[in-house]
Amino acid sequence: MAWGGHWTRHIGHTTKMAQDHLPWGVVVPFFIIAAFLNKIIQKVRPSAVFTSTELLVIFGMAGIGSALPSYFMAHLISNIAAPHYYPSPENGWAIDLLPNLAKWAVVTDRQALRWFFEGLPRGASIPWHAWAVPLFWRMSLVGAVASFCYCTVAILRKQWVEHERLAFPLMALPLHASRPKEPDEEGFWTIGFMNSHLFWIGAAIGSFAILWNIIGYFVPLFPEIPRGAGQIQFGTHYPPVLTRIYPLIIGSVYFIDLDISLTMWVFRLLITLEMGLLNRLGVDIGPTHGAGNTLFENWNDLGALLLIIPWSLWMAREHLTAVFRKAWNGDPSIDDSRELIPYRGALLGWMGSALFIVAWCIASGMSLLTAIVFFTFVVIIWLGVTRMSIEGGMVSTRPIHAQTATFHILGAVNMRPTGIVAMAMTRTWHRDMKTALIAPTANAVRLFDALREHRLRLGLAVAIAVVVVAGGSAWYAIVTGYQTGAYNYGSIYADSVTSTFDEAVAYIRDPYAVKRFRALWTLLGFGTVSAMALLRYIFPWWPLHPIGFVTATTYPAKIVPFSIFISWLAKLIILRAGGIQLYRKAIPFFLGLMLGYFGGVAISFVIDVIWFPGEGHSLGLY
Repeated sequence: MAWGGHWTRHIGHTTKMAQDHLPWGVVVPFFIIAAFLNKIIQKVRPSAVFTSTELLVIFGMAGIGSALPSYFMAHLISNIAAPHYYPSPENGWAIDLLPNLAKWAVVTDRQALRWFFEGLPRGASIPWHAWAVPLFWRMSLVGAVASFCYCTVAILRKQWVEHERLAFPLMALPLHASRPKEPDEEGFWTIGFMNSHLFWIGAAIGSFAILWNIIGYFVPLFPEIPRGAGQIQFGTHYPPVLTRIYPLIIGSVYFIDLDISLTMWVFRLLITLEMGLLNRLGVDIGPTHGAGNTLFENWNDLGALLLIIPWSLWMAREHLTAVFRKAWNGDPSIDDSRELIPYRGALLGWMGSALFIVAWCIASGMSLLTAIVFFTFVVIIWLGVTRMSIEGGMVSTRPIHAQTATFHILGAVNMRPTGIVAMAMTRTWHRDMKTALIAPTANAVRLFDALREHRLRLGLAVAIAVVVVAGGSAWYAIVTGYQTGAYNYGSIYADSVTSTFDEAVAYIRDPYAVKRFRALWTLLGFGTVSAMALLRYIFPWWPLHPIGFVTATTYPAKIVPFSIFISWLAKLIILRAGGIQLYRKAIPFFLGLMLGYFGGVAISFVIDVIWFPGEGHSLGLY
């Protein structure tokens, strides 16, 4: 994973191995082990077959590790290297950025940086000494973030899994794959659902378009199967509604509650109409027709999270009180023997890692107030991303960044220049929310249920996954940068990182450029979710779910509403026609859609490695 995440993104330019909460770089190797390697071991040495528990631990470790290599560590390395390489008279970094920069957090050796971005001269060696201090402090922060995420999940596991009984829809695939085959179940495969004809029909449908389009890699004029049938446009002022079909999304949404999937596509449509209407009225809500999320959607999303997260913690008050009682005075009536960490250790670890993160932010230039406000938004957004994953079932989520929220709430004019620059340095561990470490950690906890009595070994497994992937990907990114020139990687090592520090310089020069009135849009999201929560409380039959609204306002929900609608409609028909029995019989088909898509991506990757090295074909897994 440490190799593949970096190589596929920056060198092979093929489908990214690790880019979301359910990456193909985790699923495909897992199924090679569970379906093929296990079958061989079964024939040769049956006693050595991987057990269900072992398979789930493998998937969980890989899933947690997958959050780090492609984006997380790439942004970290580029953020360390860029400040002293890119200054120019035009961007003014030497005047406004470098004097306000924490020197211990970046590489300052200009020659070492030139070699990193442009390639190492023949006969020269990598100047590791220039990287030692900033890497130490940045990696210590990565460790604190990982510890905070693990302790947060350890504290909330019982509430999510046992009290609320959340669905964890993204974990349906490994959970079904690791389930032992029934004694009376016939078939060649050790994975039960793979012996179903429905599975292979789903797999064929899920992989067909990819396999068909692979022919076009070799024959450019070969007709391509498009992802969708165009787009629905209500008018020039209205953003288009995309009709793309993603087998992975159709498969995963099948395991989401119907009220959530209904809310997702309904509100995606309503938000589109709302933005179009505001555009027609001349209200300044920013660009609305781009590929990514709009600021209007992001602020709506944050407003919804500002209600959902505090409300969910209030609903968990009895559990959290029990956690504090056990941690504070060792209440013997509360049993934490099968939790990931004893509650006292989890609470101390949570507070210690939180204090370290805040202290790191202060040391890098933020004021105490800025650091606390920023980290509060970080926690709210991380918990929101987690809920959208374990309850909303989204493969990827990109809500508003805590940095944006902090700038608008506090105002750049009220922040000192060192704090603004320090905020730019946080756009490493809190940037691409699709790889936020807390979401795969929470999903993995659902897989670890059968092994919680061995919590020390579980904690060690998670630590190994984080250390190996974070350390390995950092080492590989630096080494390959010196070998080929990191500037050739593009985007993250060029335009993306320079835009991060350009923004900081712009806010230092003109702190009034932040349009703080846009933060008022949070009231729309807050009010909408409040109304839905109230209606669900008064009317038990109310079909719209608050978490569905949150998910609908984030990317990539805006590009997959048609796939969500297809899956919701299919599940509705199945349940109305045959009830829970027919629903269970149809599960292999939807698992097949997901695995077929992953299998097609893996075949495309192998073809890219062999025939198109460095010029591969990237297939978005949405």
